[in-house]
Amino acid sequence: MKLPSLLCLLAFAPLVVHAQSNAEMKEEAASILDKSDTAMNKAYQQLLSILNDEGKKRLRETQRAWLAYRDAQAGFDSHHMAGGTGEGLERLGSLNMLTEERTKRLQEDYKRFKELQ
Repeated sequence: MKLPSLLCLLAFAPLVVHAQSNAEMKEEAASILDKSDTAMNKAYQQLLSILNDEGKKRLRETQRAWLAYRDAQAGFDSHHMAGGTGEGLERLGSLNMLTEERTKRLQEDYKRFKELQ
């Protein structure tokens, strides 16, 4: 099993118990990603709220670049399943993992910059 496939299985292991079809697993994975995305956006807005104008500008630039990276990385992570029924689930797993990592980074940055105020 390739690493991205293993990551996808670990990220969505609870789905296997509840969702039976690929479509059901994708739907649940998309719901999990939505929650992760909401948490990331909250962390982003929280960080943005304490930055000066230059910091806000740089954070916006960084976030746009990160979003492009995330999408490209998820495409790479799932490319070995291109055209297969697992490609979408693999992509969602990668998107979720990367989004959770980004959220942690934004939260760490918030704490760091908050201490500097």
